[in-house]
Amino acid sequence: MNAMTFHTRKGRKAKVAPITLPQWDRGAEGPANQIRLRVEPATAEDKETGREVLTGGKRKRRQTWVQLYARKGDLTETQLLAAERLARAAEGYPDRDPLAAIFGGKATDGFDPLAAKVDAREQFREAWAEVPAASKPVMQRVVLEDQPVWHGNPAQRERHMQRLRIGLDAIS
Repeated sequence: MNAMTFHTRKGRKAKVAPITLPQWDRGAEGPANQIRLRVEPATAEDKETGREVLTGGKRKRRQTWVQLYARKGDLTETQLLAAERLARAAEGYPDRDPLAAIFGGKATDGFDPLAAKVDAREQFREAWAEVPAASKPVMQRVVLEDQPVWHGNPAQRERHMQRLRIGLDAIS
């Protein structure tokens, strides 16, 4: 960008440096907004075959802490599925498409979103009753609130991860 020039009162030319934005201000592309984002290829459903095909684009998806721990090897696939089921039930969403309730008519095929929400809450209460009392605080934090395991020394962190594993094994 070129510097601008203007004339002073005495008729001399003066140069002014261009305005630049601070380097740290990157908006949504800043490092604070990139935490737990994973870049993956974008897919779309092929109308003829019904299969998902790659579109050639990329998208970013934010991972939950449970997914991140499973990817690192701290949790098994069974524990990951149990955590996702518990989180869905806590939110009250059905296992089916939650957008199906919006369209009404024959798109829902007799699907009652309110009844599904009540069923999901009941499933949550049943699953939560099976979680050992020692595991409930870490399950609440990591699975339901999507927060990381408490930090501390490695022994404390491993103790919390073990309680998380025990709680997820109890409901799987």
